[in-house]
Amino acid sequence: MDSIRNLAADPTKYACSPGRDFSRNRKLGFKHFLLMFLSMEADSIKEELYRYFGRFTSAPSKAAFYKQRQKLRQDALRSLLLGFNKKCDTKLWNGRFSLVACDGSAVDIFRNPHDTETFFEPNGKSTRGFNQIHINSLYSILDKKFLDLIVQPARKRNEYSAFCQLVDRDDSLNPVLYICDRGYAFYNTFAHVIENGQFFLIRCTDAKTEKLLGFSLDTIKALDYRVDRILSRSQSRKKRLHPEYADQYRYICPDVPLDYISASCPKYHMSLRVIRFQLPGGSFENLITNPPDQEFSLEGFMELYHLRWNQETAYRDLKYPLCLKTFHSKKYEYIVQEVWARAILHNFCMEIATHVDIPRKDTKHVYQVNYSEAIKICRDHLRIHDGVTVIDVEGLIAQNIEPVRPGRTFARQARFKLPMSFCYRH
Repeated sequence: MDSIRNLAADPTKYACSPGRDFSRNRKLGFKHFLLMFLSMEADSIKEELYRYFGRFTSAPSKAAFYKQRQKLRQDALRSLLLGFNKKCDTKLWNGRFSLVACDGSAVDIFRNPHDTETFFEPNGKSTRGFNQIHINSLYSILDKKFLDLIVQPARKRNEYSAFCQLVDRDDSLNPVLYICDRGYAFYNTFAHVIENGQFFLIRCTDAKTEKLLGFSLDTIKALDYRVDRILSRSQSRKKRLHPEYADQYRYICPDVPLDYISASCPKYHMSLRVIRFQLPGGSFENLITNPPDQEFSLEGFMELYHLRWNQETAYRDLKYPLCLKTFHSKKYEYIVQEVWARAILHNFCMEIATHVDIPRKDTKHVYQVNYSEAIKICRDHLRIHDGVTVIDVEGLIAQNIEPVRPGRTFARQARFKLPMSFCYRH
């Protein structure tokens, strides 16, 4: 609430037309608009207004809501997300490192064949074609919070470019270990993390790992190997400043981005650690990393990379309990607004749910919070603005718990699901 009040104290900073927008005292003012916008579910705009203001004839109209969201600048909700996160404590791994996962997820939006940046032609998924956006995010694994987002039209998605942007604008005060999947294994992503004085743990394919190492992995079942590489745009051996290290040079094609090589700086040096191990099923995993050897063991890396899956769970919560699959507009800029709003609500709910004390009982399983139910309770809490009604948020969350059953695995199902039509909302 303090973060919202800080924004509401000077709304002209976040208005499309400063001095005019949010200048009048309205029923759906800046503060109430934000609270209602954050707590919206999957119903129609009119039902959302009734849910927040009560089913009275005095409730604001749909037109009032549309006008208010038109006034809000794109960076307003990002400021709210960052402001809220700064007010929360940060959990550190081994008392030193912030564990941050980076991954992307596609979200289906309303069909519009004329939007060439988001529309996909008919294929095996859809006979009519479909539109998508792509969300890239930094996610704090231990805190269960989204730290920053970049939303791209799905046709123009570029996950590793988005990762470089997110890393460059991350102002964390603690050392950060970025944990990423195979799509982020590029020299440029390594360089951006190194130049920001941080660390990474990125999964890599056999083909890319072999190019990095310079030898085949066919007969190698386990590896923990330190490599130094000198990256250059030139293949000429005569131009090499260190010909004695010929085996360390790697040629970077001019079409491949590497932001730290230029005419004034023709080479870039990096030191990497390559780890390879065998999984219980018999397959092999390769990890590329750069932290100091004395701080991370091989078993520690295996455990840390497994934690990256928490971001996949967060995306699931974002789409279903937080209703990201049911947008309230067809305009791209308004859809991006709703992505930020759902991420903010996710962080608010996780900050409360992770601090709820669950009584320990002598039972077979350890119990945890039912996060889907916790999200509903936190939504109801945000809607209270009469100064009278009080609900026991933590008590209700502690009452809705579920057992943790470790070791359970299920095949991942990639299901195609279009957003809910406006015609089928209450």
